[in-house]
Amino acid sequence: MKTLLIPLLIASTFLIQPLLSEAQKIDLPDDFALLLNQAGIEFFEPLEAGYKDIALPENDYHNCQLAIRSNQEHLQIRYFILPWNEEDPATTQPNLIAFRALTSIATNADEAIISVIQPDVETLREDFNADWGVIYFFRPKPGFSDQPFCRMIAICKEGQGTAFIFYLFDDPNNEALDMRYLALRFL
Repeated sequence: MKTLLIPLLIASTFLIQPLLSEAQKIDLPDDFALLLNQAGIEFFEPLEAGYKDIALPENDYHNCQLAIRSNQEHLQIRYFILPWNEEDPATTQPNLIAFRALTSIATNADEAIISVIQPDVETLREDFNADWGVIYFFRPKPGFSDQPFCRMIAICKEGQGTAFIFYLFDDPNNEALDMRYLALRFL
């Protein structure tokens, strides 16, 4: 029995360890973790598909606090968290800050189309434990991303904050969009 266990332990070390190290490539910045905590948000870290955190250059449109990318899934996900602050009206009006983010990021081209989905209250509570939310599909400005498509999810929970998730991709039929839909959730 001992002779069988030793090869199994050695094999599991060589087979499992690379998978674990590949899955642990996202390094959450301390300031982002603090924002998640302040807003009472749970972050769903993708543990497969080789997601890694990436540095983004500053842009004139909308800077995010965290960005991750998977070459395997051909998807980049960016996050922006804005904790609730009763003394700052901008943080208590999620519809306005979501629209401002959209108009900053979406292309202004005449032929551009923006799709809007307003999830029902049940779906928002079930999926995100949120009070309000909206989903936009559009073409981002080249200064924001070199990807041709963006799905932006904005969710808000009163008294906690507003969160934005930007999915940037080049194929509208990318199946990873559905798999990564639940990226953040209010506690």
